[in-house]
Amino acid sequence: MNLDHHTHFINREVSWLLFNERVAHEAARGDNPLFERLRFLAICASNLDEFFMVRVAGLKDQLKLGVGRPDNKTGMTAAQQLAEVANRAHVHVTHLYRLWNKTLLPALRKEGIDFVQPNQLTHAQRAHLEEYYHHHIFPVLTPLAVDASHPFPLLANRSLNIAVLLDPHFAPRDRNLAGNSSEVAI
Repeated sequence: MNLDHHTHFINREVSWLLFNERVAHEAARGDNPLFERLRFLAICASNLDEFFMVRVAGLKDQLKLGVGRPDNKTGMTAAQQLAEVANRAHVHVTHLYRLWNKTLLPALRKEGIDFVQPNQLTHAQRAHLEEYYHHHIFPVLTPLAVDASHPFPLLANRSLNIAVLLDPHFAPRDRNLAGNSSEVAI
């Protein structure tokens, strides 16, 4: 028996996706508390971000450089690994979305937690959110303009960025914010 044969090994990228599938399994387990399940789902999403930024990017770099040699254990080339990763990742992400939409989101709703659109808020809720925004969120924002005279900024990996498309007819309620044209009122 040849223990060095490629069929006895799992490619490291495939192995990583299999690990993430096991984390997703914990998110799907009904005997885990709801917020733990949500945490497992968030871990899966974060892991996938890093996986594509580092591992898949490395495979793509190998392709660009014309590296055609297979890895030494499984015998898969970068192109074969990318194809396998694409197949498995599509199935995995489809499962994660189904888990969120069909299981976890309805479970949150049963607990009284729902995601609403701004037009669904009462006047009192809108006022509370506006006050919260002005006191806790706006002070830590770094607004950047993106238009013909401002190039698209460099966004750091794994940082939180929010893009807002402003309506040119929007008039801020708080006229103090309207004084400086570089300030954004939301």
